[in-house]
Amino acid sequence: MRISWQAIQQEALDCLRALVRLDTTNPPGNERIAADYLADALGAHGLSSVIREGAPTRANLVARYPGTDSSAGALLLASHTDVVPVERSGWTREPFSGEIVQGCVWGRGALDMKSKCAMDLVMMTAMKRAGAKPNRDVILAAVSDEEAGSDFGAKFLVEQHPELVRAAYVLNELGGFTVHLGNRRFYPIQVAEKGFVTVKMKVTAMPGHGSIPRSDTAISRISELITRIVKTPMRTNVSPLMRRTLEELGVPIESPGPLFAPMLANTVSPTILRAGYKDNVIPGEATIVLDGRTLPGEDPESFMAELRQIVGPEPTFELLKTAPPAETSPDTPLFELIKQTVEAADPGARAIAWMIPGATDNKFYSKLGAACYGFSPVKLDAHIPFGSLYHGNDERIPVEGFYWGLKVYAEVVLKFLGIKFDEVFA
Repeated sequence: MRISWQAIQQEALDCLRALVRLDTTNPPGNERIAADYLADALGAHGLSSVIREGAPTRANLVARYPGTDSSAGALLLASHTDVVPVERSGWTREPFSGEIVQGCVWGRGALDMKSKCAMDLVMMTAMKRAGAKPNRDVILAAVSDEEAGSDFGAKFLVEQHPELVRAAYVLNELGGFTVHLGNRRFYPIQVAEKGFVTVKMKVTAMPGHGSIPRSDTAISRISELITRIVKTPMRTNVSPLMRRTLEELGVPIESPGPLFAPMLANTVSPTILRAGYKDNVIPGEATIVLDGRTLPGEDPESFMAELRQIVGPEPTFELLKTAPPAETSPDTPLFELIKQTVEAADPGARAIAWMIPGATDNKFYSKLGAACYGFSPVKLDAHIPFGSLYHGNDERIPVEGFYWGLKVYAEVVLKFLGIKFDEVFA
């Protein structure tokens, strides 16, 4: 039975708004409410799912739709259901309302990444309702904790339940959105991502009474080191992938601008500063948490060695957490299909392979041998500031851009699975 495309659009929109209304802010997470919602929606169409918790309420939902060839590597449709916290004072709309205003769905998670979760849900249920027979298994995974390192989410599944998410290909977040450069339009498709190395740096000095000022304190020392860190760029290292990307964009490697510069070097950003415990005591210790990001080919040891060159021998380092970078070749049938479909849907635009400076769950799925791409398409006008809305105030997604992305996503997924679009949708 074929399904009305208009009905599917409305279903996906309703699902997105319902998911946005579920407050899955991480911390604390409580992704169980999203997992239960998805399980009910899948079950209503005869699709079973399993939920595995990395910790109480930190739920991960996985569903599988069998294909005709169980020996072919599965396609994993991946999303995460947790969202970053909001600063309500900076929002002009209620961040968990999912309301539609000015042609957009507003709310935390609208872009990152409950819109992709909604797309995955309706694709799975549509194939089931239409009786479509994919040429390989299709897996839906909606996981927890991506915004805090994935210890309870994708990392937990890959390490503790790999049979649930093992796949040949993964479609995940952060790719397929419109980038406007001058009068040209590009759609970056994520094929690589940086790793992360989170370090606590500590300095010490003699404590003392606040009534007797002195210039050499733990606070003054760490302040000097922070200034040194933010003013000293790490060494440039242009990978073959990024050289290819910048050449396609016409962006000079020597002056790539703030959007691309983080993809050409390891980076480090001070994020959490702590010192002192009483207003009249000069503290003897000060610490700063550093968010380090590493290029493919780098590891925590090489990153910390480079950081040591910047700050010198005095401070101590404590490695808090780390995850490796990941890279997948764009020379695959799936990437070529994505590229052709996107460019056909927006004539004159170009789809390009790129690296993201942040991290996604792809770095964990790739450990199981999957070719992982970031592809959650959405068409954006030039006035929609994608970069600042991601984790920013007034996060929102244009409804028409969401519908455009849903159509492109459906065409890619179905064709890759050997299913014609009009076999499922009318």
